[in-house]
Amino acid sequence: MPNHIAWSSIELLHNVVRTLRHLNADAGMPFPTAHYRAKVKLHGTNCGVQVTSEGVFAQSRTQMLTPGSGDYKGFAAWAQGLGFFENLAPGVTVFGEWCGPGVESGMAISGLPGKVFAVFAIQVGLGEAARIVYEPSEILAHLGALPTNVHVLPWEGGEIVIDYASEASLEARAAEISALVEIVEAEDPWVKRTFGLAGLGEGLVFYPVGDGVPTDAEGLARWMFKAKGLKHRTAGASQAAQVEPTVVAGVDAFVDLMVTEARLEQGVSALGGREPKLTGRFLQWVADDVRKESVAEIEAAGLTWDQVGKAVQAKARGWFLHRAA
Repeated sequence: MPNHIAWSSIELLHNVVRTLRHLNADAGMPFPTAHYRAKVKLHGTNCGVQVTSEGVFAQSRTQMLTPGSGDYKGFAAWAQGLGFFENLAPGVTVFGEWCGPGVESGMAISGLPGKVFAVFAIQVGLGEAARIVYEPSEILAHLGALPTNVHVLPWEGGEIVIDYASEASLEARAAEISALVEIVEAEDPWVKRTFGLAGLGEGLVFYPVGDGVPTDAEGLARWMFKAKGLKHRTAGASQAAQVEPTVVAGVDAFVDLMVTEARLEQGVSALGGREPKLTGRFLQWVADDVRKESVAEIEAAGLTWDQVGKAVQAKARGWFLHRAA
């Protein structure tokens, strides 16, 4: 079985701003003007398919999957039984959202009669030679004719230009993005167009486009950002897109901001259940997820992870055991 190939974690806009400020201060790199286009962020589970010379292998966001007890919501059994991926050239990893009934509930996409795999990017090659392709037309060129339950997510809306050197540009684009996300949350436009189903959407993911955009996973991750609707934010921010992190006063306020219902539900989904035997793994998942996503918020509040970590797990434990009982 091949090594797992992770899809990079996608940050929020204020984290991208923070990274660019550090690069500007530490390396003297100028603040760029960047062009972005968006794709709908579907509420499912991040999965991938590796096509190798030894065969087709499925993976979740964090591990390799196998049909049966090593599967996650049927993805490996579906991917290896489809017969589609075997026709692709070896050395390609297909990343997408596995979604539909039985994956997540309460969304427009949940109302489909069966599960679908919505592709948002592919990796071509391995190691230092690997490059990420996310232009929809290029993905389609690699994949060819698609089976009915495989889709390539298109661009949603027009181009957005952010001048990272201008606070006015940043604030204006953040407000524009937040307004767009509100529309998507009210009704997922891709699901409505593609399947004729009306219902909630989750948000948008913004990809840099144009000349000079990095194609390696690490470089690309510094530029991409996501913006979620209010019901799906894993941090209790007031807007879908913010230029600055929310500043909290103390540990309790930090926990209220970062340990949201959406994050806790996401943890349950990642582990596949609420059984008490999963408590330790759930607490570790929540702690890791909060710590990864809250660097800017901890810094802005003048706190440290040692100060907030136990309180994060205490809230997660109480929620999980109450729900599991």
